[in-house]
Amino acid sequence: MALLPLAAAAQAPAAVSPAQARAEAEAAAVRARAAAALQARTEAAKAGSFGAAPVANAQLAYGDYLCTLNAFDAASRRMNFIPKGTIQLNANGTYRYLDGGGVVGRYTYDTATRQISWITGYFAEHGPPKTTFTTTDKATQLDIEFGAAGGSTQTWSCGCNKK
Repeated sequence: MALLPLAAAAQAPAAVSPAQARAEAEAAAVRARAAAALQARTEAAKAGSFGAAPVANAQLAYGDYLCTLNAFDAASRRMNFIPKGTIQLNANGTYRYLDGGGVVGRYTYDTATRQISWITGYFAEHGPPKTTFTTTDKATQLDIEFGAAGGSTQTWSCGCNKK
């Protein structure tokens, strides 16, 4: 039986089960997609465009918006997407944040700036956050930015499949 030198033994790959290899590959793919999306969003922000429709056509879409918190984990160097619940936007200027007790609140929408102002309800009481509406060919989105302690922000992305 031949013995490997200590340096060669340290470099020999450890046996990885097929399930573990598949999980690692999937995790790497998710991290790559998240990094690409973050990069595209950053470049679009610098360019001043998120692929949004022209401001004159930025009519608010009503329906259920599913929200996630976008949080970067510095320790693992990856983006985490944490579910935050559902917002129901109604055409009559009311909304309900279902995970915030379901209390009905009121909002206004400015088509010129694509900004939603939360008048009453959960978001008016917890911020109020800066909320921007965007639309693409396939979906609509609310970007909600809460001010956090220490001057940082917490960003939620809320998507709706209606256009």
